[in-house]
Amino acid sequence: MKQHYLAACLLLAMVPAAYAQNDPAPANAPAPITAPPPAAEVVDEPVARAQTELEIVKSAERGIDNAHLYVQEQADKYVRERKAAYQRQGRGQEVFLQYGVADVSRAPTSPDWADARNIAYLQAQTKAREALIKELYIDISSEVMREAFKTSKEPEFTPEELQQSSKLEAMFDKVVAVADASLSQKLVELGVDPQEYNAAPPSKRKLMMRKAISRTVGTRSRGEISGAMIIRTFEITDDNGKTAVAAVLSTSNKMKNVLASLQESKGHVQPEPAKSGINLDNFLESNKANLMYEYGVKLLHDEQGYPMLVSFGMAGNSCNPVDYEECNDNRDFAFIEAEQAAYAHISEAYNLYGTVSAEVTTGQSREENATLTKTDEGEETVDELTTKLLKETRQMSRMSSSVKGLVGLQVAKRWTHKHPTSDREINGVVVAWHPQKEQAMRTFKAGKVPGQKGAAGYQGGSNQGASLDMMDVSDF
Repeated sequence: MKQHYLAACLLLAMVPAAYAQNDPAPANAPAPITAPPPAAEVVDEPVARAQTELEIVKSAERGIDNAHLYVQEQADKYVRERKAAYQRQGRGQEVFLQYGVADVSRAPTSPDWADARNIAYLQAQTKAREALIKELYIDISSEVMREAFKTSKEPEFTPEELQQSSKLEAMFDKVVAVADASLSQKLVELGVDPQEYNAAPPSKRKLMMRKAISRTVGTRSRGEISGAMIIRTFEITDDNGKTAVAAVLSTSNKMKNVLASLQESKGHVQPEPAKSGINLDNFLESNKANLMYEYGVKLLHDEQGYPMLVSFGMAGNSCNPVDYEECNDNRDFAFIEAEQAAYAHISEAYNLYGTVSAEVTTGQSREENATLTKTDEGEETVDELTTKLLKETRQMSRMSSSVKGLVGLQVAKRWTHKHPTSDREINGVVVAWHPQKEQAMRTFKAGKVPGQKGAAGYQGGSNQGASLDMMDVSDF
């Protein structure tokens, strides 16, 4: 733990002084990493930055006793602050924000903790998407049922039932009478007491009174939520070893339109110098330890202000640390899994359709039952009054996306790092799209060279860059 802490401190010490002069973050917020300050027009916005390894270590040392509640409070606070900032800009009804919270199902000591953590982020993202779909599209149905019944007619045996009972008793009497010691022993071995055949008098149960009420509420939501992006994550491991994560989702028509135009642009996009960022390769390398807290896809800008999509995928490695070959093999598969996840994030940002259905039934029933038992002395009736509460909840959602013919995607970085609190290996892949890269790829596929008539005007070199720890909130 101390080694991770010192490594994080050295990493932060290398941050240029110009960035270190940014506004200090609150005590319970992530420490800023190498990134430019927000645009002047949105200086009052909460910074959408990634968590840092240093923050995770400090959080683990703060003595949090309930990880789930902690990240929920952090996400809720962040959403409220961000909504207030948009409200001050007069855009409170333009941007939609939701968040989801999930628990890591494995303890930090478990070999597959890193994979369980990745699934928790997926769960948190899905919960946020479900909330967004329900906010935008919802059909509601409700049904209430009430029943009241009472009778004073007690249960009684019919002549047929009495005759059947007499025949049964007679048969049992004969069986017991002819059963010898050997047969009785066999019945005992089977767990049957022959005398119990006579010890079970006939009985009859009848409902005398019933008062019940129930309500079933069903909701169904379905629609498109393209353009929804994870802008903030929270993670904590509490004193009990439980880890929880939260993901904050944001979308707007403005973002949907931007993504649609990028998808159709074929790389012909003009830069916005006012939104210039930093070199992506340098930034990813200098913030390698913090990439595990980035999840989903982000719209960022390079040094010249060109827009780019940067997608983050992760996967764990459950190998035995002392098994060199197993760890290397697992790492190869983890990179494949992480790369597929990064591609999925881009597809879902471009085109995501979801359905959410839920049904809840609550109610109460109060019943009085009478049981009539035929005994040697006659008949005996016993009344029984019971009250039951009913609660049944069911929810299901499905999200799907499909995008064909994307050009300009490339793996910007593969990374491996151990989580500071669990010491479990996490592997990640960063996939990036850049308009100039798309033009270069289209030129190559057409069999042309840059500068040739009809060729795309790719300038070459590494122009991809962005502020990894924040998105320009004015894009929403």
